[in-house]
Amino acid sequence: MSRRGRGRQPWGGPGGRPALRLLALSTLAAVLLAGCTGDLNTPGEALRILGATLPTAYLGEPYDQPVQAVGGLRPYDFSVVDGTLPAGIQLQGGTLRGTPSKIGQYTFTVQVSDANLSKTVQRYELTVAEIPPPTLVLNAPSTQVDRRVTLRAEVRDARDLEGLSTQIRWDPQRFRLVADSLRASRQGLALLHRSSEGELQVDIAPLGTTLNGDATLFQFDLEPVAGASYLKLDLRTVTVSASGRHFAQTSDGRAPQPAAAPSVPTGGSTP
Repeated sequence: MSRRGRGRQPWGGPGGRPALRLLALSTLAAVLLAGCTGDLNTPGEALRILGATLPTAYLGEPYDQPVQAVGGLRPYDFSVVDGTLPAGIQLQGGTLRGTPSKIGQYTFTVQVSDANLSKTVQRYELTVAEIPPPTLVLNAPSTQVDRRVTLRAEVRDARDLEGLSTQIRWDPQRFRLVADSLRASRQGLALLHRSSEGELQVDIAPLGTTLNGDATLFQFDLEPVAGASYLKLDLRTVTVSASGRHFAQTSDGRAPQPAAAPSVPTGGSTP
């Protein structure tokens, strides 16, 4: 065999291994790319929008509510194709965002399209309302009270609450206020009060800040005058917050049951 013949190596020989490896890698890459292309073209979950209702927006309060789309092929494109958004609210990248400036009920249609040019729509109604005033509850027991009971005044759904004044009344023939039992339930509150038979007036305000959400403000004790009885409390409350002054008249607890009339036996006369 000539020297030139001996210098040539077959594909399977030592000199052909790098070329074989390169060919194998090229083949594997082609298979993987073909597999990826097949995944993109395989039909999956249909494009759709989740949910058909939106929470209420409140006048002058920031609103941030996503419109959730699933299925199809990302990225999604959101747009309003019919109707009118509330003044101050915009659809930004799939989120209804902004601060509403006008009360009313608004109807509009949101369209979502995907990378496959599929489209779907959802009709919405969005209500813009006045900010609801906070409420004050005392968590009075619904069963008969036969001993000293602690009433805890809790404000709910407060928004920048600056203070409140409440007048609490009960039946003085059934319950009396325990002396020196009124106290603030948290630090940083200024509390003033006056009381009389069957009545307690409380004025309270946070110091250097405002209150938001739910919070227990103060507590006091009542005790039965003569035996067990149901406890009913009537409240007249004025709250002051960034949205203005609000008055509410509410009740808490359970009214005493009226005494049952004596029964008359049938088939005879009473003595």
